[in-house]
Amino acid sequence: MEKLEFRTKLIEVRKAKGLTQVDVAEKSRITVRTIQRIESGIVKPRAFTIKIISETLGFDFYDSSDICHDVILNQNSKLKRHTIFWYVKDLFNLKTNTMKKISILSTTSLIIVLGLFSFNSEIFAQTSNKKNSITVQKNMDKSIKRIDVRFTNYLTYDSLISIKNHLKAYDIKINYKKIEFDEDNRLKDISLEAFTKLGSGSFSMPLSDITKTGGFFVDYSKNTKTKFCIGGCDL
Repeated sequence: MEKLEFRTKLIEVRKAKGLTQVDVAEKSRITVRTIQRIESGIVKPRAFTIKIISETLGFDFYDSSDICHDVILNQNSKLKRHTIFWYVKDLFNLKTNTMKKISILSTTSLIIVLGLFSFNSEIFAQTSNKKNSITVQKNMDKSIKRIDVRFTNYLTYDSLISIKNHLKAYDIKINYKKIEFDEDNRLKDISLEAFTKLGSGSFSMPLSDITKTGGFFVDYSKNTKTKFCIGGCDL
């Protein structure tokens, strides 16, 4: 091995490991001046010195195979991860570039909050589709846009009575023609009639499968094509 190659590799390995010349000197018990002179190319290290530094840094400077190159690449990867961490840490240091960093942090926080809100809203919507039987959509002026009424296996007898009474406030009348419950007192089969100002109809459907949903909707929007649908509707 030529001494210039050792000097170059020493600098690469030392920096890849995040060590200073002082660190290497203390670990190898070689003077800082000697390390500095070796790296600057002023002196040519003896074989014994190379051996000590190799043992100290855990890197065989006598091996010039591709394995050495892989070790240096791996160490550089660690260095890159360290550098990314440093940037993250520096982002929260508001002593420099204060306004820019505040802007970045504010934008990031807003994105996270909106993401969590969207995620929670989606979960709430999924839960509503399963358990909340009446969904009322309103326009900007608070007028009613659409009412969806769902019947699922989650419903009990008390739930059905509550739905019927609640719909009276929207001038919607329903008559249960047939209702059956399973051993857990949950809705198993239902048949009903619905009467609204925009349409009337009936449907019958077994609900033993919890993934099934039956019901009807009333759409008060001016431009909607379907004002009323019962049974196989998109709820």
